[in-house]
Amino acid sequence: MLDSHNRGLICKLPVVPLFWCNNKEPNGADFCCSACKLTNLGTAYYFCATCRKKFHKECVESPLEIKHPSYPFQSLQLYSSPFALVNCICCDISFQDIIYHSSNHKLSMHPVCAMKPVPIFIDHTKRHPHPLTFSPREAFLPCNVCGLIKESILTYVCVPCDFVVHQDCLYFTHVIKISRHHHRIIFTSSLPYGKWSCGVCRREVDNHYGAYSCIKCGDYFVHTRCALRKDVWNGEDLEGVPEEPEIDVEPYETIADGIILHFSHDHHLKLEINRVYDENKFCQACILPIYEGTYYSCLDKCEFILHEACVNAPRKKHHPLHTHPLTLKVVSIGYDHYRRRGNYFDCGACKRASCGFVYDSQDFSLDLRCASISEPFQYQGHKHPLFLALEPDEEKAAICQICQEDGDGNNYIRKLNCMECKYIICFRCATLPYKAKYKHDKHFLTFREGEEGSDQLDWCEVCEKKLIYSRKGGFYACDDCCTTLHVDCLLGEMSLFDGLNVIIAGASSFTSRSLLF
Repeated sequence: MLDSHNRGLICKLPVVPLFWCNNKEPNGADFCCSACKLTNLGTAYYFCATCRKKFHKECVESPLEIKHPSYPFQSLQLYSSPFALVNCICCDISFQDIIYHSSNHKLSMHPVCAMKPVPIFIDHTKRHPHPLTFSPREAFLPCNVCGLIKESILTYVCVPCDFVVHQDCLYFTHVIKISRHHHRIIFTSSLPYGKWSCGVCRREVDNHYGAYSCIKCGDYFVHTRCALRKDVWNGEDLEGVPEEPEIDVEPYETIADGIILHFSHDHHLKLEINRVYDENKFCQACILPIYEGTYYSCLDKCEFILHEACVNAPRKKHHPLHTHPLTLKVVSIGYDHYRRRGNYFDCGACKRASCGFVYDSQDFSLDLRCASISEPFQYQGHKHPLFLALEPDEEKAAICQICQEDGDGNNYIRKLNCMECKYIICFRCATLPYKAKYKHDKHFLTFREGEEGSDQLDWCEVCEKKLIYSRKGGFYACDDCCTTLHVDCLLGEMSLFDGLNVIIAGASSFTSRSLLF
């Protein structure tokens, strides 16, 4: 084994075959290979009767050098990996320990994938009426199903039909439901003539190859591999499953003209018009001030207030950030019990803590501000529409135009991007109020990006510190009164209400930055 930095990787004691009872395949929780440290299952297993370690059969029996059918002219050598974390080109699982690797450091395979036998012929009439033949020399041709060239995936051909297909594309699901569209989509091998864009990545869809389409809409298409991404599709095969009508549950009951009973509150709420800004009025749902316009307040004077728009927030919502429907809930004490928290939650899009209403599904939560974002998103600070068009790896590395943050590993803030220019904005900045009120200014203050500063607007009215104009962050400004404030200074000094509890957001408070944006 080359470059081995882990000499005790494979147990030196005798090993015997490992069998599970009832001849059933084990699940991942029952098995972790002591050689490669992965739980994915192989064809057979070994264990050491003395030290009780378990191994993939392929990891134990792997030769030092192999030639894989997909790369007949290139040798792969077995390493106890000296490299950083890599992905297997076959299963796309990340690993670091025992691997097969090419000499040019561009190809990495897990031993289970590398040793897996390759079928020469495949007869899968659901995808193609004729038998298909394995042909590694044709790997440079685009697949008729996904339209991509993937040399790392086994390629099969039908010569009479001039049909080329990747092995995994043969078994793609025919009918699915994705998070980016409100109808089911169906795979079609040919698209109508025209110029179409993908409903996920927003790039052009080549109508010479297969794609998913919506029968009800007629003009909605998605690249095959975009539709089957884990963050877009929940993995359910809906072919043959009847589509049940979705029942809409109204968020409130109308009692009289201008009076309602909202599901979130025990008392009746009355429609009112806000004519004068009151810094003590906050919406319980979105945790933002009541600046102007209509809102509902409690008739029993218990300080419960909701924006009219928040009153109409649906009880069930399909959001492009999650593959399952979200349910609107009221955050109360013990809501986030599995994290031992009180009456707040962490939004899965902007990563802020909030005590407002939450759209919830399983282990995913969205605050009302982030849940209101849909595609295309018209951000007032940018002239073009924005989309959720970045692939996961691109989104992790992307830097927000305003805050200049790129996220923290897998716990990254979700981002929107512009397809016409390189503008990118994260959900945290996109959901800042574009216009806000300051108690000592009669006008609305407008949010500006840091680079929009000038020498005349350089002092914060609250902290009396200089505004440093750079590409990082932003500020609020009133041109009529020459008022400028830091974002945290304007929004962080307000009071927030959660039920009957008052939370004061001060400069050093936990809630000063997390609850108001």
